[in-house]
This record gives sequence, C-alpha cells and structure tokens, in this order.
Amino acid sequence: MLTVGKREQEKGAIVAIVMVGLMALLGMAALTVDVGLLALAAQQAQDVADAAALGAALEVPDYTSGRTVALSLVDANNESYAGLQAACSSAKGDILFWGPHETIPDYGLLDSSTYGVRVSVHIPVDYMFAPVLGLTGTTVTRSSTCVRRRAGAAPIAPMWMSYEPPLDPLLDYGVEREMLMASDPSAADIPGSFGWLEPLSGGQDFLELLRGYDLTPEQVEANLVAEGDVVTAYTGLSVGQWRGALDYSNDGLSRLERATDPEGPWANDTFDNFQSDNPRIILVPMVEYLGGTGSGAEFLIHDFAAFWIESINSQNPPYSITGRFIKYQLPGTGTDALSEKVWAVRMVK
Repeated sequence: MLTVGKREQEKGAIVAIVMVGLMALLGMAALTVDVGLLALAAQQAQDVADAAALGAALEVPDYTSGRTVALSLVDANNESYAGLQAACSSAKGDILFWGPHETIPDYGLLDSSTYGVRVSVHIPVDYMFAPVLGLTGTTVTRSSTCVRRRAGAAPIAPMWMSYEPPLDPLLDYGVEREMLMASDPSAADIPGSFGWLEPLSGGQDFLELLRGYDLTPEQVEANLVAEGDVVTAYTGLSVGQWRGALDYSNDGLSRLERATDPEGPWANDTFDNFQSDNPRIILVPMVEYLGGTGSGAEFLIHDFAAFWIESINSQNPPYSITGRFIKYQLPGTGTDALSEKVWAVRMVK
C-alpha cells in the first residue's frame, strides 16, 4: 500500500489554503467593483438631480416651464459612465412642486412668498460580479430639493417705479415702461423728484449708485434696502447729472456708453439674451407713494424690479428713460429677479 508522506500532506494543505484565500480575495475584489459602481451611480444621480432642481426652481411659479427645464437638464447632464443612464419622469412623480403655505415633506411649511421643487433621478445598476451571490442589480435614486423665495434686500439704483398691483411676473416680462417720470400720476405732486431716491448713505453717493460702476463694498452695504422700508425722494437734480450716469459722460463710463461700445463685451446683448453684468441692467424698487412733497416725499418699498434700459433721451425735452422688465440672475449672490420680483434660490435638501 502506498502512503502519502508528511511533507506531501503539508504541501496539499498549503495549496488548499492558498486556493481558499485566492477565492476570498477575488470575491472581495469583485464585490468592490460592484460597490464602486453603486457609488458612481449615486454621485451621478445626485449631480443630475441637483442641476435639474436648480434649473426648475428658477422658473417657478411657472410649473410647466419648470418641468420642461428639469427634464431638459436631466438629458443635458446625463453623460454615461460605465453604461449608467439616469432617468426622470414627471408622469411618475419625479418632479414635484409646492407653493406658498404648502408643506414640503422633510423640509417644512413654505411662507407666503416661497415656492419649492423636488427632482428625483433614478439610475438602474446591473451588477458585474454579485450575481454569483444571487444579486443581479438595483436602482439608485437620489433627489434634490430647492426653494425660491423673494429676497429680503438688494443693492439698488436710486430710482423708483410705482408699484401697481397686481403685477404678473410672467405677463410683464419684456414690457416697456417709462422710468424717468416715475410712471405715476402722483409724480406731479412731488416737485423735482422725477423718480429719484435719496441714497441711504446720502446724496454724495447718488451718481455712483446710479452709474453702478466700480462701487465699493462699503457703498453697496450702506445702501441695501428691503421690502417694507420707507425711503425719500431726491430732488434738485439737473438733466446733466443723471445724463452723466446713464447716457453720456466725459469719461465714457455712463451705462449706455459702456453697454454699446462696439469693442466691448456687451455689444451684441439684447434684453432677452444678455450677460449678467451688462450695464443696461438696473435694479429698481417698486414703491407706493405715501405722501409729502419734494425731498420730504416718502415711499414704501413693496418689491424690486430688474429692468433693461432700452433707450434714453437726455438731449431734448421731453426727456425720457425707457426700460423693460427682464428675467435676471444677480451675479455672485444666488439671487435673481423674475420680472418685478427679486428672488433667492437655494438648495435645501
């Protein structure tokens, strides 16, 4: 009878142990690949959901437009990594909207000027190695929630426009308004006002604020106004003073001179297709005339407007400044204005 020696037995045991170890290592490596695939899918789904929710939030309260923008952004950002494809369907409740006084689950009750949107994105994942354990795949879902509300304060040009409710932020888009004479019959009772406001920091900053060029942080901070504030008229201005800020100046820095420079960056901008730093864009408070005359005239701020300065006549009477309501994103602040409203959009979940 042949027998196996002790050395051969030891060799066989070592080989068995090595094989078991290799199988365990290979299994762990295989599962690591699938776990990595899940992580990749989760990150892709979150990125796509974030982009879609932010885009949709900029469109509310127009839910139809918001839904269209969300779906288009899902498609635009749906680059395939490792064969992963994101899916989002408004028919399946992947795009949800909430309005004032409604409650967003896991967030809370919205106030009278706030809207919300939540976009959910799904990515099916087929496992590569886990099927040996009986696991074929799963679907990764990620959601993003954004809210859009009116901003509490804004740096403004020291000009006022009459608040005439109800102003519809959708219907008033692109509407031209005469800005110089305050567009209100009561302007006749405010001698010398012509729609100008006294800056909170004093008259010495009026032209710089109206021109909006190279303002210091201190000037901006000192002249922030909010809904509910009461402001006063600024009187005694000559045509030459506001012309130098808006229409023509000896240094070439008036708003229209900079905006229409054929060699400048804004030469081809229009009111519905512009760069956010175009000098034609002016933020103006929408106010209710409370009473008083001259520099004693008082105004209650109800809202803000983003205007595109369309044309100016500062040469011959009757003088005029014409502007259009626009949709506007305030650079660097996360704040935007939709027609007569100034809004803040932020991601909350």
